[in-house]
Amino acid sequence: MIQHFFQTAALTLGMTLSAHAAGTPADSAKPDSQAVKKFELRKELMLQYPNVLKTLTSNANAGFGGEQSIAIANHMYSRTNAEAIADARAKMTVEPHGKGTWLLRMPYVNIAVFETREGLVLVDAGYAPAGPALLETLRKLSSKPVNTIIITHHHADHGFGAWSLLEAGEKPRIITTQEYLAEMDLDTRTANYSIVQLNSQDPRDVPRKLTDAILPTETFTGQKTLKIGDDEFVLTHARGESADQLWVNVATRKIVVSADYWQPFLLNAGNGKRRQRYVAEWAQALRDMAATKPDLLLPMHGPALTDAAEVQDKLLASANMLSSAVDQVIAGLNADKRPDEIVATVQLPEKLRGRKDMAETYVRFKNVASMVLKEYGGWWNGIPSEWDPAARATFSKQMVAMSGGVQKINDQIKRLSQSDPALACQLADIAYFAEPTNQDVLQTALDAYALRVQPGMPTQELTVYIQHMLTLKSQLKSVMQ
Repeated sequence: MIQHFFQTAALTLGMTLSAHAAGTPADSAKPDSQAVKKFELRKELMLQYPNVLKTLTSNANAGFGGEQSIAIANHMYSRTNAEAIADARAKMTVEPHGKGTWLLRMPYVNIAVFETREGLVLVDAGYAPAGPALLETLRKLSSKPVNTIIITHHHADHGFGAWSLLEAGEKPRIITTQEYLAEMDLDTRTANYSIVQLNSQDPRDVPRKLTDAILPTETFTGQKTLKIGDDEFVLTHARGESADQLWVNVATRKIVVSADYWQPFLLNAGNGKRRQRYVAEWAQALRDMAATKPDLLLPMHGPALTDAAEVQDKLLASANMLSSAVDQVIAGLNADKRPDEIVATVQLPEKLRGRKDMAETYVRFKNVASMVLKEYGGWWNGIPSEWDPAARATFSKQMVAMSGGVQKINDQIKRLSQSDPALACQLADIAYFAEPTNQDVLQTALDAYALRVQPGMPTQELTVYIQHMLTLKSQLKSVMQ
């Protein structure tokens, strides 16, 4: 382990991180000019294929439980994007939940605020463009200073808005789990991939070294109790959506702040664009929250749950969904089924079907099973030839040749695009990997993926197709020059 020391304007702290490769600079994720060009193609792509934008914005939960804002969605790390800042101001609403308790609701995410004798306690601080609106709103709610900011995990929409409070002279404790540092460090070192490509962020905004992030003044492992004024905040670390996530039990007010453990749709536990998600531990965290018997649940996504019976129902239903995915995967592994066979046969428990909080608006239940397989089953997909396969391009060229040439496979893609878009896209991938600079191949693949996009498609699946379409369009422009 290597000891690194990072300094922010408000603090200096030491932290231990996983060792970097020898000679690798901490800010190794250099900006990629091609990524900027690809990002700027988004508007052109949406104009060319309007069904893609319509599908993206028509999802009932497109705002991840809140309102939508395209500017915010693509600029969550920006402190200067005027449109994103304006949207955060215009769309922030304040929900009071008893004396000195508020839920600030914005596009995509919430912030919980508690007024205590010793000052304000925030659970999360939103994304960076929310900073100015957050500062202004807190000034209206209370004359007290910000005593503590609890950051539930390292994702863009949870802590980066704190910059405005620090710049305004607030000096809060910033508390999170020890794992937050390693997770944020890995995000910044892989920024071009994990943040720009997989999370659809403007590459000019993103943090590229740890000191670009909001850093804690103190961290903990396991559980930590904060006594602030007359209130007690119990912070519990439990791996779930991320390795560093925590939830908060405000025992003195019978409130649980559930971070991202609970969401008002099928939990985003199957997001294949993220690092490992811990499905079994996530389920246990939900049960642990229910065991505290809160009267009020303040989630970071979606509306507050204000009825104690509803809180129990929602938490335990989501826990049962996750546990079912785990149980079905383990049963499949023990029955000697391949991963693809397991994923194809898992089913949401019958008693959970039809519930609004089980709607597959972000991921499908089978994607949750895939995440369990990723943790329990290793990287091998069970197909012997794919342990050490021929290069993708070599295999694809052979398949194209056996099909009678690229024109014939393109014709077949066009025929299948309406009747079997999934198969059409698989063939389009083969043609693309065989001839990635062929203009007809690129255009045919673009059209095939545009037709693959259908109303009701889960958002995470849709964003994968959009990112690939941007790659195809970028390469097509280069070929045509």
